[in-house]
Amino acid sequence: MALFEACKNGDREQVDILIKEEDVLWNLGLMGACYGGHLDLVNLMIEKGATLWNNGLRNACEGGHLELVNLMIDKGATLWNNGLGGACYGGHLELVNLMIEKGAYDWDWGLYRACQGGHIELVNLMIEKGASDWDLGLEGACWGEYIDLANLMIEKGADIMRFSTVTLLSNLDKLRRMRLGKFIENHLIRVENRKNLFIVDFQSDLMKRTEKYL
Repeated sequence: MALFEACKNGDREQVDILIKEEDVLWNLGLMGACYGGHLDLVNLMIEKGATLWNNGLRNACEGGHLELVNLMIDKGATLWNNGLGGACYGGHLELVNLMIEKGAYDWDWGLYRACQGGHIELVNLMIEKGASDWDLGLEGACWGEYIDLANLMIEKGADIMRFSTVTLLSNLDKLRRMRLGKFIENHLIRVENRKNLFIVDFQSDLMKRTEKYL
């Protein structure tokens, strides 16, 4: 990830040091440079062998860099939903519209990513386009800790108790911090119960799996 960060930050001195190492992951550098908007480093990564144009497209969309979006398209990127998700997360309406023009259609994915990024305008656009997976939107809002968007998804019909146990566990601290009014207060005990049951079930399963080796 060091190369990703150096390319994202446009730190050419650090990039020059890292590219001398063995087993360099040029595609990570490409992704970082696309996110940070550094054309010179994008071209360097391509010269070195980077080829994951769709990943570059997503990160360029997320960073809001039209020139690099177009470059990735010229190179062969075609996963428009990837780009849509990146643009929705980054809050870049122009690039969202470009991805839609190119053929993006996964409105629920766009909703999730817009909720993650906290962009109400793009959340509403995805809903107008046909997004309807309110649980996914709620998960995104919880990930980003955007209370207003979480409440909007709840009003639309999202139910946190339909989250998988893993999702609940990974978002539990955020949910506590967000304090989603009576909704979350009424559900936290149920969430805690699911957490405890999950741990008990996991420990029981682990014991069964290891007994034969004892």
